[in-house]
Amino acid sequence: MDNIVSPDVRRILLATDFSRWTARAVEFAFELGRCFDAEVLIVHGIEPIADAAVDEDDEDGHFDDFFGELTEKSRANLEELVSQAEEQGVAARFHIEVGQRWRIINGYADEFDVDMIILGRRTYKDHLDLSMGTTSQKVYFSSHRPVLTVPGEPEEGEKGTQ
Repeated sequence: MDNIVSPDVRRILLATDFSRWTARAVEFAFELGRCFDAEVLIVHGIEPIADAAVDEDDEDGHFDDFFGELTEKSRANLEELVSQAEEQGVAARFHIEVGQRWRIINGYADEFDVDMIILGRRTYKDHLDLSMGTTSQKVYFSSHRPVLTVPGEPEEGEKGTQ
């Protein structure tokens, strides 16, 4: 098998929304980070509420407060993931931003020249014609980098998609 090419993976981007659907993607990213001795960049995008940034009726700053609280909760979750990565011997850092998730993921992947993007994805027991959610679909079809989509664990009683 002399003609098999081994990729040079130095940076892996892991996108997470902290759902159970991304838990296995976290495991994959950390394991690949160990295998390749690669840094894992953990990205979380907070989808904006339509027109929240330009809502002139929000004089009290409710949207700013809401996004501030959401950002702080997300920051705590990301810091925990970085700690978990480091406990496993994987260098990691995080990025959090308000905006369209797929654009944030692709933008950060380009900015830091990552070698691979890893995303969790939902499984659809009742809709087998749907293969991915909108964020993973948009990243998969718009990125020029390798994208690994990792199916989440099926709920108890669901059959795995194999």
